[in-house]
Amino acid sequence: MELQIQNEKIDIKRSLGIKRKNINIEKDYILPDSKPDIIKVQTENAQIYMIKKEKMENKVKIDGGVTLRVTYLTGEGKNKVLKIEESFSEMVEIEGINESSFINENLQISNIKIDILNERKIHIRIDGLCEIKASKKENIEFIHKINPIHQLQTLNKKIKIKSYIGHGETKINLQEKLEVENLQENIEVIKLDYQINNIEKKMSYNKVLVKADCSLKCLYITEAGSIYITKKEVPIMGFLDIENVEDNNECSIEFSLKNLVIAESTVESNPAINIEMEFNVTGDIYQNKEIDILEDLYCLNSKTNFSKQKVMIEDNENNRIMSYKVQQKILIEDINQIYDTECKIVNYQIVGKYVEGDAKLTFLYSSFENNSINKKEETIKFQLTLEEEKQEILVKATNIKANILPDSNVETEVEFEIYDTKQNNQEIELINNIEIEDSNDDDGYSMIIYFVKKDDSLWKIAKRFNSTISQITNINEITNEDKIQVGDKLYIPRAM
Repeated sequence: MELQIQNEKIDIKRSLGIKRKNINIEKDYILPDSKPDIIKVQTENAQIYMIKKEKMENKVKIDGGVTLRVTYLTGEGKNKVLKIEESFSEMVEIEGINESSFINENLQISNIKIDILNERKIHIRIDGLCEIKASKKENIEFIHKINPIHQLQTLNKKIKIKSYIGHGETKINLQEKLEVENLQENIEVIKLDYQINNIEKKMSYNKVLVKADCSLKCLYITEAGSIYITKKEVPIMGFLDIENVEDNNECSIEFSLKNLVIAESTVESNPAINIEMEFNVTGDIYQNKEIDILEDLYCLNSKTNFSKQKVMIEDNENNRIMSYKVQQKILIEDINQIYDTECKIVNYQIVGKYVEGDAKLTFLYSSFENNSINKKEETIKFQLTLEEEKQEILVKATNIKANILPDSNVETEVEFEIYDTKQNNQEIELINNIEIEDSNDDDGYSMIIYFVKKDDSLWKIAKRFNSTISQITNINEITNEDKIQVGDKLYIPRAM
């Protein structure tokens, strides 16, 4: 039997895989002659960034760098900062990667360990994680419509999907001067934190305008040992070039640090902290689209064979489902002033409707004895309640507040945000091949009595007994085919 088939095409984002690889930097380091002896490590802070990524056949090479700042106590009881620059190169293998693949990278520092070997030599170990997400654009063809042939029954269904438009990548540069206290002293940076906030996207023909705010917070120390904090929010902007973008499309944006340079100017040139940062920005564009798919078919008195292709419609934008605040009191003896607080999630797991995990709080503070910088780490447990059970989530610690109480307890409030990382994925089945074999079998016209069972529909009943929906509704005087009930008695005419 000859069929005239109309095909339709959709574009999807196909995941090639997610791979995580550990980054380990371990070595002995000798202090330069310009630095005094090291007696005790006070704090350590590191920034990790990507310098270059190179796509190859079935793998991607990541070249990056780490800037480590170690604040230490000298033999004279002063604080000094030691800056160490290290590079790394990692090869991550994912089947299917080639030059046209899309790569999203995420680099994180997981642990820093400093051991003093002697007053001029230390041993450093930096543990990091490199996460690579690889994907590609794929065109899917499916059967949309078949010409009306005698005795061929078809069931169509309209579904809404996110059709994939494309991927874009650009770089955004930030150059900023952070003002410091008006002191006639040289300064050294102890720690720099940054956060990307208020991401805005505006789409027009073949372009996406990305705007955001970069919040900078820098902790620094003077020659006399005084410690200060300077903060600034800097607007940043860039363009993604992506073909066929329209203003009603949807866009997901990701930022990653590509380079970082921090330079402290001297007294002669007015003390300041010069920041140069480069961000790698990637964007994926989607279009909400309704498609009409052929869901099922059969032919009266003929054998019908067809195959279905399972297609995953992916959307990599995580949806925030809730935020949760956890309060905790931490005792820090002889605390005078808090310079900085940080919260890092160590681990978490889903147990039913609960998310249970551990978070490490780090406090940088001074005591009443001196203004030297001290560090206190405390691991707290948290339990968050979900509104409904989830299979895959992402938990972030987004904000932490700390207040010193009269009894030397530090009252902390940590805000956690929970993102659903799976609910946007949509699996659909598309018919992509049909064969109908002519048959001479003809049982003639017959009638059977059938009682509706659970999960039955008129389509399933008609297909099972080689009938049609119109014949069943006519003979049973059914006005709404969607309202048959379990136990209903139906007369089923079999087609001739």
